[in-house]
Amino acid sequence: MELRTLRYFLALAQEGTISNAAKALHVTQPTLSRQLADLEKGFGKRLFERGSKRIVLTDDGMRLREYAESIVELADKAEAELAQSTQSVSGDVYIGCGESDAMRLVLRAAHEVRQRYPGVHFHLFSGTSADLADRFDGGLFDFMVEFELVGRPDCRALTLPAVDTWGVLTRTDHPLASRETVRVEDLAGLPLICSRQGVKSGKMREWAGASFDDWDVVATYNLVLNGALMVEEGLGVAVAYDRLVRIADDDALCFRPLDPPLVSEIGLIWKKHRRLSKAAVAFLESMRDVCENERTNVSRETS
Repeated sequence: MELRTLRYFLALAQEGTISNAAKALHVTQPTLSRQLADLEKGFGKRLFERGSKRIVLTDDGMRLREYAESIVELADKAEAELAQSTQSVSGDVYIGCGESDAMRLVLRAAHEVRQRYPGVHFHLFSGTSADLADRFDGGLFDFMVEFELVGRPDCRALTLPAVDTWGVLTRTDHPLASRETVRVEDLAGLPLICSRQGVKSGKMREWAGASFDDWDVVATYNLVLNGALMVEEGLGVAVAYDRLVRIADDDALCFRPLDPPLVSEIGLIWKKHRRLSKAAVAFLESMRDVCENERTNVSRETS
């Protein structure tokens, strides 16, 4: 199984027809058909179903696509890093992250790196920690921002000087909007909209106690914009982090923190035994400086 053949396979999966895939790859249709037939023969499985208009992947084909995407992406990442000059700091930095106002620190560090090294480019991939873990473990990310920071023996971590505060996002015409904070008993019997990670969070279960199992979770989300739209349309109230949705004084939505307060610690993690590129090292150094400056500013404000 050659890397080129996997690229052919992925092109067909994306384009849906031999003719379109051949055009995208700049090869002849017979060449592409022969390579894909050899791929199926090598695995001893049918990877495609040839319909009247489009070719669709079988279950085995869909499984191969997941592996092929990771293999090709990792190969491209390695090729790009090795092609960089040994003298200059340039290249790509890949970061897996979720939605949080604390991402401002990450972006501030990225901006400072770009000011010093214009040849560095950043690629952010959003999702929950569970969504991103496989790609991080597979080497496709240089760093991952964790919003429920826990110790991992195979990783190093930089704790960010910020926390995410949990609360409820609700319409201003909802009874919860008249409260300053929201307690566990206030959520009893209400239709709730939760992030997928929040539903599985041990901290959330610990906060809610026995009533957690009785929550009426009518919908889940992994991007808070969709969660906010659900709230606006009256589907329920959303359990979410603060400062993810910009709320004006005359907005239709409002945020109320939980009582007792519930916060999540945030950290940047990277693999202990995976060598970082020069671009990734420059970003990590900048992150450390940004965090130190932020801690200093906070100390001055509170003193």
